[in-house]
Amino acid sequence: MKDYTYKEKELEYVRHIKSVSPTKIWWDFTTYIFDYVDFYYQLECVSEIADTQNQSDEAIIGQLIKQPEPYSPRQHTKLVCENKVIQELYIVRVFLYFTTFKTYSKTKILFNRGKTKAKEFLTGKADPIRDLLADSIGDCQEMTCHPKSKQVDKVDPKFSNLIDTGLLVQIDGKCIKAFVENNGFGFHVWDDKFFFDIEELKETAQQYEFIKV
Repeated sequence: MKDYTYKEKELEYVRHIKSVSPTKIWWDFTTYIFDYVDFYYQLECVSEIADTQNQSDEAIIGQLIKQPEPYSPRQHTKLVCENKVIQELYIVRVFLYFTTFKTYSKTKILFNRGKTKAKEFLTGKADPIRDLLADSIGDCQEMTCHPKSKQVDKVDPKFSNLIDTGLLVQIDGKCIKAFVENNGFGFHVWDDKFFFDIEELKETAQQYEFIKV
């Protein structure tokens, strides 16, 4: 098993974020920044090699590092909040594994390509992503689940990954999802919605382990 959980240095950073709230929290697609004026903590999506039975699969982790200089926002960086107190903080942990890669038959490949071309003809619109998938020679599935779920017992330990994906930050009774979801790359935020009611996280809560700091 690959262990991508936070070690003592990262845990020290997390404890500091909880005990001393940052002046500002920033976001861009791949990072959350906890800004302390003279230095900052950077939580970044990073791709690492996963333990897998397939030729190559990736594990997306929430890498936490400290940068000893003032933070300079980039062009597409957005301010999440300023001068807010972090009420609660949780490390978000997940178990990741993969199904065995299955190679498509020639018939299946031709069928996929034909279906894509037919859809383009009917809609009059090209879809580069759909075209790419149609040319695939096979596939496998990425599976994520709660590290203490019964599902974990059915997975070969040699082909499994335990990952700290980032942080759940509670401010003013609402939560920032500063963690990787479903092994996807990036911290996805739609319509600048950074804060979620706890009720909105019920489904997510079943899939992850939330470790209170």
